[in-house]
Amino acid sequence: MAIQESGVVVKHDHLPVAMADGSLLAHVFQNLIGNAIKFRGSEAPLIRVNAAVRGKEWVFSKADNGIGIAAEDAESVFVIFRRLHARAEYPGNGIGLSICKKIIEQHGGRIWVESKSGHGSTFNFTLPVKVITKGGERTER
Repeated sequence: MAIQESGVVVKHDHLPVAMADGSLLAHVFQNLIGNAIKFRGSEAPLIRVNAAVRGKEWVFSKADNGIGIAAEDAESVFVIFRRLHARAEYPGNGIGLSICKKIIEQHGGRIWVESKSGHGSTFNFTLPVKVITKGGERTER
């Protein structure tokens, strides 16, 4: 509903089928996309989601054109209850990204942000590539 109300455009490349708890991974994407909508700049929100295999892990990225995060705050945004803005400016409790971090780490991955204040953010997270064999066929997920 927030996507429709905000006029945001969400684009994505082909995304893989990953071996993970689907509801928890959906929670991660909902939070990352929701934050991109909440912390948008003056331009119409544009969000791009993609994934690529690097070595033995998937690297997922969610990039946006929002307000960005100062480099010195890149680690602290994942700390529970850590807020960079007053509640009156942007609503929330400061727990969303800490939950995302916990979910990704429970799946054997890691999460980080690349950003510059005023120039959007790219949140990246990894999930291990799982190898599944069925009848002699090798499938990576």
